[in-house]
This record gives sequence, structure tokens and C-alpha cells, in this order.
Amino acid sequence: MAQIKTQPQGPGTWSPLQHRVFLAIWLASIISSIGSQLQQVGAAWLMTSLARSPEMVALVTALSTLPILLFSLPAGALADILDRRLVLLGAQILMLLASGVLAGLAFAGLVTPALLLLLTFVVGSGQAIMAPAWQSTVGDLVPREKVPHAVGLNTMGFNIARTLGPALGGVLVAALGSSVNFALNAVSYLALIAVLMNWRPERRAAMDSDSVFAAMRDGVTYALHSAPVRRVILRAMCFGFCSSIVVALMALVARDLLHHGATVFGLLMGCMGIGAVIGAAQLGRLRNRFSGEVLIRLAIVVTSAALAGIGLSRYLPLTCLALFVVGAGMVLGLSTFNVSVQMNVPRWVSGRALALYQMFTFGGMTLGAWNWGHVAERVGIGPTYMICSAVLFSTLLLAWRLPVEEVHSSALTSAPHEDEHELPEAPQGAGVSGGVVVVIEYIVPAAKLDDFLAAVTARQHIRIRDGARKVTLLQDATNAELWAERFQVRSWAEYLRQRQRRTLEAKEYDDFLSQCHRGPQPPLTRFYFEHRAGPDSGETLVSYPLG
Repeated sequence: MAQIKTQPQGPGTWSPLQHRVFLAIWLASIISSIGSQLQQVGAAWLMTSLARSPEMVALVTALSTLPILLFSLPAGALADILDRRLVLLGAQILMLLASGVLAGLAFAGLVTPALLLLLTFVVGSGQAIMAPAWQSTVGDLVPREKVPHAVGLNTMGFNIARTLGPALGGVLVAALGSSVNFALNAVSYLALIAVLMNWRPERRAAMDSDSVFAAMRDGVTYALHSAPVRRVILRAMCFGFCSSIVVALMALVARDLLHHGATVFGLLMGCMGIGAVIGAAQLGRLRNRFSGEVLIRLAIVVTSAALAGIGLSRYLPLTCLALFVVGAGMVLGLSTFNVSVQMNVPRWVSGRALALYQMFTFGGMTLGAWNWGHVAERVGIGPTYMICSAVLFSTLLLAWRLPVEEVHSSALTSAPHEDEHELPEAPQGAGVSGGVVVVIEYIVPAAKLDDFLAAVTARQHIRIRDGARKVTLLQDATNAELWAERFQVRSWAEYLRQRQRRTLEAKEYDDFLSQCHRGPQPPLTRFYFEHRAGPDSGETLVSYPLG
């Protein structure tokens, strides 16, 4: 079990800032994130005065993360098939409008618990739409070897905001009230909107799917058939479920455990942010030295111990120290999960893969925020933190069944197309309801059969992951050496897209299968098929060869 990496030293932590557009968006996003933290502090503290129930206070956090569960996948599809700049702009404008309305209602004294939760949900919806587009854009703004550092800088930027924002937010709430926080949040979106309006990205290739629904389907298919992505998603969901307690019940820690007000609430959030910033600054160094799995285990142990410390402490400096550690542990875990997703998927599906990761992670946070608020209603704040600490520590058991690993670069790098079978012209008169069936025939001597079957099984798994359907392997009844691999795609356009998705790993399997074949090259036949009305069954399958 290799735990220490011996690869050469990679790019520095700050190297992504050499790219001008990344630097501009990064700085503007920090300003926007500070505003978001001001709003979160204002909303959480306002709810303590509107409804003193711990469950209602926790719902503020739950409603801010619920949209990520609901809208991340459609947002990821939009990020992959539309201009990501426009998606980012739309999300920022939505959050600006919602925050402005909340500020106006707060100044007028018209905010009710229901309105606060509704507008919190709308702001969270804008964040859910923005996140996949921004995170998948990182791979377009910096080279692949700098992506982990860019993710680390994004995390650092967010946690700089989480350090400054809550401290400032607590002071503003105590001095001027929550309405000022809401107004400043609305203004904070203007910087990022200005940067995005002046950014002119290179034109992207044609959309990857025919529709948002098709793009969502392809993203889910890829994730379901990619073991590294599945493992990261499940592990991150468990981590998010437990770590959600920190923000969800922070206001109650300040009020009920430490017996202080909004200023100390902001101080506690700031301590967590400082720990996160320092942790994020060390991510590049740690990642160069340790594997992702080791970093995740370390994050779980550290965060679990700190949660227990918060539950036991009634002394402000000790609670601040525990929150400092929580911040470092959370940023280490969530950043490692994020990097693992980005490094395990090709560019064509990166937005959707990140959306699925966020959907399950923040879905775990949403469920966790409600759950820990519900538990706190019955057993109290301190015991709830202790229970959460034990649950998080127990997730270490998942490391033995669901280890986080990175795929080889050949599984992500596009293969050249010049060595593939000659592609015929698109079928004449092909209707939109038609699909394509591909049949590849192999003559496999008995001595090569075991190797052939292993390779063709792995290749078929890749085909399914890339969107092929009804993938089968057939053996001729009269000739034991004749095998036919058959698969189906939904349309000619989809078939062309799947060819473009072929990676070096897939090419290596194709080359090996050709070597198993007795002859110069395995024959490949393509059929176009469509459904037409039949006299008896009402529908009959009509097919004809394409080449």
C-alpha cells in the first residue's frame, strides 16, 4: 500500500495565478464569496430571533445547500453544452436579484421565517448553477498539471472569504442588523459580473449532446460506470453529511454552549476560515507527497477529533482552536475529493461529473444539517457534536472497500482518429428516430481466447461508460473462432461524438483486440436503423448497412 508519492516536484501552489483570466475571476470570486458569508451570518442570526428552534436555524443551512442537490446535474449539463461564461453570468444575476430583494425586505422589517428560507433557497440555486460551470472552466484556463493547484487556490479563496466574511458579518449584525449584510452581499456580485462581461473565451467545439436531458443522461451513465468517480462521490457524501454540523449549528454553539452573541458567532466562523486558509495553502505540498486516499483519511481523523472538542468545550479559546482544526480538516477533505473527480474524468464530461460530485456531497450536507438540527432538539448541542464525531470516524471503514484512486492519463487523453476505420458519409434520408448498430467481427484462435475475452470485456465497459447501449458479445454457433461484438448508439450524431471521446486507453484495447484477430483487421459494419409502422405489430425495425 503506497502512501508516499515519489513523483518529481510539480508546479508551485501559486502557478495558476500566472494565467490572467484565472487570476481575475479568482479575485472577483473572493469578493463575491465574502458577500455570501455576510449573508449566511446575517440569515442564521436573523433566524435565531425569528424562530428560536434549533431545527429552524439549521434549516437556513439546509435550504442554502438543497439547490445543489436539486440543480447540480442540470447545471453541469449546461456547463458542458453551452457557453460557460453565459451560465456563470446568469447565475450571478440571479443571486444579485434574490439578495437585493432580501435586503429590501429586511430594511422594511418584512422578513418572515418562510421568506428568509425561500430567498436563501434562491441564492443557493444561483450557487448551484454557477459551481459546475466555474469548476469545469478551471481546466480550460490552466494546464492539466496545474489543475490541482487551481482547485486548491479556489478553495483557499473561498476560505479567505470564510475567514473575513463571518468576522465582519458578526460585527455588522451586532452593530447595524442583518439587513446591511444582505445589501453588501448584493453589491459583492458586481465585481464578478464585470469580469465575466469583459472575458472573451475561445469558441468551444459543438455541443456534446443533443439536449440538456441527453447530456444529463450521458453524465450519469459515465459516473455509474466509472469506479473512481463512484467511490469519490460516495465517500464525499458521507464526509459532507457529518461536516455539515459545523455551519448548521454554529450560531447555537455561540449562543447556548458559550453564552455569547453575534460577534462571537462571527469570530467562531472566522477561526474556522483561518484554519481552512492555512490548510488550503498546504494542499499542494501535501498532494505532492501523499496519495489522495491518505489525505482523505487524515481529514476524517482530524475533523472527527475537532468535532468532539467543540462538543466538550465550554471555553471560548478551546472552541476557537477546535474550529481552526475543523477548518483545516474540512478543506483538506473536500479539496481532495474535488481534485480526484477532476483528475479522473475527460474534459467532455467534466462539468457533469463535478455536478454529480457536488450534488451528492451537498445532498449529504443538506440531509446532515437537517439531521443534526433534529438530533440537537432532543439531546442538546454538545452531545450532538459527540455523536457526529463518532459517525464521521466510523467512515474510515469505507477506505478498505471504496479507496480513492486516480486513473492513468491514458484513460483521459483523446486518441488520434486517423488509424480508425474509414467513416462513411451520414446516411441519406435518416430520420431523427434512427440509431446506429456497429458490429465488429473477430477470428480468435483458441490460444488467444482468454486474453481476447478479458480485453473485449474491458473495452465494452468503456463503450457503455461513453454512452453505447445494448453492448453484446456473440459467438458463432458453427465456428467457435468467430466472435462478433455488437453495440448500439442512439443517433448518427451520437455515434460521431462517441468516436471523438475515444481515449488512448480505448485505443490500446482496440489494438490488442486486433492482434488477437487472425487477419489484417477485424471487419467492422455499421447499420442505420429506424422504426416504421408494421402491418401486424404496429412497428417494425428497418435496417441497412452504412459501410
